[in-house]
Amino acid sequence: MPAPQAESAGMRTRWTIVLLGMFAGIMVAFQIGKLPAAIPTLQRELGLDLVEAGWVLAVFHALAAAIGAIAGVHADRWGIRRVAFVGLLATGLGAAAGGLSDGLTLLLLSRMVEGVGSITVLVSAPALMLRASRPGDQGLAMGMWGSFMPTGMAVMTLLTPLLLALAGWRGLWLVNAGLVWLFAGLFWAATRGAPDPAGLGGAAPGPWRELAVVLRRTGPWLLTLVMGLYAATYLPILGFLPKYLIEHHGYSQSAAAAWVALAIWANAAGNLTGGWLGHRGAPRWLLMIVALTTMGVTGWLTYQPGFSGEARLVFAFVFSGVGGLLPSSIFGSVTRHAPDRNRVAGINGLIQQSTNVGQLATPPLFAMLVAAGGWPQGPWLIVGLAAAAIVFALLLRRLERRG
Repeated sequence: MPAPQAESAGMRTRWTIVLLGMFAGIMVAFQIGKLPAAIPTLQRELGLDLVEAGWVLAVFHALAAAIGAIAGVHADRWGIRRVAFVGLLATGLGAAAGGLSDGLTLLLLSRMVEGVGSITVLVSAPALMLRASRPGDQGLAMGMWGSFMPTGMAVMTLLTPLLLALAGWRGLWLVNAGLVWLFAGLFWAATRGAPDPAGLGGAAPGPWRELAVVLRRTGPWLLTLVMGLYAATYLPILGFLPKYLIEHHGYSQSAAAAWVALAIWANAAGNLTGGWLGHRGAPRWLLMIVALTTMGVTGWLTYQPGFSGEARLVFAFVFSGVGGLLPSSIFGSVTRHAPDRNRVAGINGLIQQSTNVGQLATPPLFAMLVAAGGWPQGPWLIVGLAAAAIVFALLLRRLERRG
C-alpha cells in the first residue's frame, strides 16, 4: 500500500518540518513532565493525598482517552498543519488556566483542557512529519517522533525544581503556557507551504465511516493495544519515583527530579535506537517484546524493599531506556498497517487514544494499590500489563508473517 510521503518522488525530506513536528510533541510532553517533581509541592499547598495527586497526573489524559481516534480522522479531513496549530493554542490555554486556578477542581479541569489540545497535536504532528519525508526516511522520522515524550518530559522534569523555586507551581504552569504559545507562532510561520492536503475532505464519507475503514483492519488494533499497555506501565513507575526517592532515601526535590529526568531521557535514546534498528531491518515485533519483558522485570524491582536509592535508579534507567525501543517500533509500523496514505492520522489517533486510556487509568490504580498494601504492591499491576502487551505483540508477529 502507498505510504504518506513527500509530495514529489524526487523531493528531498524536509527536515525542518520533521523537526518542528517533533518539537510540537515536545511541547505536549512538557505538560506531562512538569508534574512529577511538583507533586510534593501540590500536596503541601493544596492538601492533596496520594490518590488525588495521582488523578492530577492522570486527568490530563481523560478527554484525550475518549476522542483520540475521531480527532485523528478529523485531522486527516481538515488539514494536519491547521489541526496541530489549534491544538498547540489549546494546550497553552489549559496551562494558563491551571496557573490561575485556586484549588483542585479547577486544576483538574485545566488539565483536561491541556489534554484535549495535546491529543490534537499528537494525532496530527506525526502525519505532517511523514508527509514531509521521502519513503526512505520515514522510519527514521518516526524514530525521531517516538523520542518526543521522553525528551520533553526529561527537560521539564529537570527544569521544574528551578521554576518552582523561582515562581512556585502556578508560575511553572504559566511559563509552560507561554512556551507553548510562542512555539505555536513559530510552527505556523515555519510550516507554511508544508505538504498538507485535506485528503478526506469535500464529498468524502463522514468521519465515523472513515474511522470504520481503519477499525476493520487487525493491524491498527494490535498496534493500539500494545502501545496503550506500554503507556500504562510507563507513567506510574517514573511518575511516582521522585516522591519515593525524597521520602524513602532522603533525596532533595531537585536531586530526585534530576535523576528521574535522566532516566526519562534514556527512553529518548531507546526510541532513537529502536528507530535505527527498525530502519536496518530488525523485526519491530521483537523489539516490542524485548522492551516489554525488560519493563516488567525492572518496573517490579524498582519499588521492592531492600534496595538502595542508587539501585532503584539503575532499575529505572534500564526500565526506561530499553522500554524506549517500543514507541518507535509502533510508530514505524503505522504505514505498514494503514489502509492508505490519507488515513495515517486516523491510526495515530487510535494509538494516542489508547496511550491516554493507559495513562489515565494506571496512576490512580497504582496509588490505590500502594495505599492498600505499601509500595511493593503497586508494581504487580505493571507486571500484568506488560505480560498482556507481550501477547498482543506476538499476535502482531503472526499477522505480519502472514503478509
